[in-house]
Amino acid sequence: MPLQLPVLDNRNFEQLLTEAKRRIPVYTPEWTNFEIDSDPGITIVQLFAFLTENLLYRADRIPERNRLKFLQLLGIPLQQAAPAQGLVRVRNERGPVEPLPLEAGIVVSAGQVNYITLDPVNVLPVEAAAYYKRKITDEVSYEEFNTKYQAVKVAMLAALEAEEGEGEDDDDDDDDARSVEGTDESAVQLDFYESTLMREPTAGEPDPVLDLSTEETSDHAVYLALLAPKNVTPEAAREALANQTISVGIVPALTDANVPALVPVQLGAKRLPVPALVYEVPDPTSTGTRYERLRVVQEPDVLSEVGVVQLELPGKEKLATWVFDEPMQEGTGDYPPRIEDDEVRARLVTWLRVRLPPSQPSATETPGTGTNTGNTPGASGTPGAPVATNQPAATTQGNQGAAVNARLTWLGVNAARVRQAIPIFNELLGTANGEPDQTYVLANTPVIEDSVLLEVQDIDGTWRLWLQTDDLLSAGGADEVFTVDYESGQVRFGDGHRGERPPSGSRVRASYQYGGGTQGNVAIGAVKTSPDVRLQGGFKIDNPIATWGGDTGETVEEGERNIPLHLRHRDRLVVKQDFIDITRRTPGVDVGRVEVLPLYNPDRRQENLAGVVTLMVVPATDTVRPLWPLPNRLFLKTVCDYLDERRLVTTEIYVRGPEYVSVALSVGVEVRAGYFRDQVIQSVRERLQEYLSSLPPGGPEESGWPLNKLLHEKDLEAVVTRVAGVEFVNSIELGVGSELGIEKKLLKGLQLPRLDTLDVREGEAESLESILGTGPDTTQEPTVVPVPVTRSKC
Repeated sequence: MPLQLPVLDNRNFEQLLTEAKRRIPVYTPEWTNFEIDSDPGITIVQLFAFLTENLLYRADRIPERNRLKFLQLLGIPLQQAAPAQGLVRVRNERGPVEPLPLEAGIVVSAGQVNYITLDPVNVLPVEAAAYYKRKITDEVSYEEFNTKYQAVKVAMLAALEAEEGEGEDDDDDDDDARSVEGTDESAVQLDFYESTLMREPTAGEPDPVLDLSTEETSDHAVYLALLAPKNVTPEAAREALANQTISVGIVPALTDANVPALVPVQLGAKRLPVPALVYEVPDPTSTGTRYERLRVVQEPDVLSEVGVVQLELPGKEKLATWVFDEPMQEGTGDYPPRIEDDEVRARLVTWLRVRLPPSQPSATETPGTGTNTGNTPGASGTPGAPVATNQPAATTQGNQGAAVNARLTWLGVNAARVRQAIPIFNELLGTANGEPDQTYVLANTPVIEDSVLLEVQDIDGTWRLWLQTDDLLSAGGADEVFTVDYESGQVRFGDGHRGERPPSGSRVRASYQYGGGTQGNVAIGAVKTSPDVRLQGGFKIDNPIATWGGDTGETVEEGERNIPLHLRHRDRLVVKQDFIDITRRTPGVDVGRVEVLPLYNPDRRQENLAGVVTLMVVPATDTVRPLWPLPNRLFLKTVCDYLDERRLVTTEIYVRGPEYVSVALSVGVEVRAGYFRDQVIQSVRERLQEYLSSLPPGGPEESGWPLNKLLHEKDLEAVVTRVAGVEFVNSIELGVGSELGIEKKLLKGLQLPRLDTLDVREGEAESLESILGTGPDTTQEPTVVPVPVTRSKC
């Protein structure tokens, strides 16, 4: 049985006063009017009862203090608050037409919440608009466009025939015949596209996606039009941009629910290269559509997480674009998309093309595609020559073996990553006394992890940097190390045997960052200001995506409650319950549900695989679908990073979100007499949504819909029947995915139901076919040569 905390005395003020009054006749029988509150003697008795109650309260706190002391002796720190992270961009709208280099650590603010930049950024007087070549799949318009752009096709055929003829002048007659046959009209096809501006994230649509690895674009690329600020000529902007470093912020699709698995550690294992994007600018000085690759100064894995790529721009003579004498040639082939807005086109400085690496012809080339010489640095193409589809390379991500994910949400320039923190420099902690186990407390908490730089002054007055360690017991007697409790801000030194003691009389100072909490999670555009005087005139700051990861710290009560859990798993993932308990404690995310699938691989959908564990995590909240939350890429990566330090090296862990299966339901009920029809139907709707929810109180056990459970029509009918006001169910129709009118469906693996379509009515249920209808055909045609078109407008 659990140990009961002793209560030394539980008497309150009223009980103490009553007991004192009962003693009055025994000790002072001459005092007979003690029942009157206005008596001065009773006032004194009330005062002593009040003081006694306070004394007993303090005495009863002794067990609580001992309990907290035991918590401190166990060395289990409270989990500190997690800081929010994000991305900001700086726009030079009316500032000087010159670069503004900013170092990392610039403070920006969203109201009362402060952030600091993590990347240096060279703010250039330029804006960016992201365009891509969106394929036109309207077959009706193709005939009209083919007729209109027939001249372009004829020019391409002539160029191809001339190119082949020059290369085969010395061949025999048979080779000449084959050359002529190869240049028939079917050798070139026109692929029509529209110049489309990439959608920016908004509050209504926070996660727009452009997939470069599919046929959504004609050439698997996105073009950043670098525009001069208004009232600034492109020539003046080129002067400022020449030979400068530009910071390009890239946000991958955050809705993607897969992250690389945590694979077992293998000594000597070969690490596969991380796929990267290609960054190019036009080279109008050469013949054809030649692009020149930019030198990369900083290149994180922007296909997996939010990052900033720093590129070195060329000189002024190469910061330009092509000039077309023939208007119909603009935007064709490998040229950048045509800008329809004349005002925007007048501000164009140059283009920055961002694309995937081209595929290797021997591995992924498909029949009917030519050679895209314009995509190869150092080579020049011929205008009007056939252009390949530039399929992305079939590379893998890191050493995890995952396919390349080229789904992007946002691209922009003058960007920097930020973190919710306030920097403190050279805070004087005190003077050392030479005793063992010296402790100091930082003035501001919670402290950001790994941000503390601590210095101790030597006898000669120089400051020497000491190193931070996780455990003083593992340090030697001469090691100049210290530990930090991030939640309380306590800094502790060694005792001379395990960690060096600061010499007596030496001063101690620290530089660190503090901050964190849910108030750091702000919406798009909330980060607007900066106290830095360099950003006051003509500069505008905003965050193109919402910040994420801010979380509150652990309270003392929560820390006490988690002591048995910590003693059981010792912060190591061994048994099933360890995975659940530790995952729920992940800082920076609010985990609403954790399911453990041992021996299951979600990618191959295989079971009974030794050493493999799959975790299904469901967020506690979701503003779009509160009953069926779906974790995004940042959520899953945060969980993965937290578990990676605590897993066994032989365990392969997959962290995934639920795979929601669309469920359609049509119910016809009979309303009991005496009940309002609208209220009963609304209650049935709410009960069915709650029952099929992935979070508590969903499912038959009110812990969320369980995994590997049979979704049965009879169970849903029983749920509806138990709703107050329902006499009986007339009929019910169930549809799961593309299967309509089924009786039951077994959901396997990570599959959970998501009620997308629900119709409840009095009487007979309406058929699902009439409710859902049929979808449009989205068949796409193959691509060969991108050709821009402008749709007529009324």
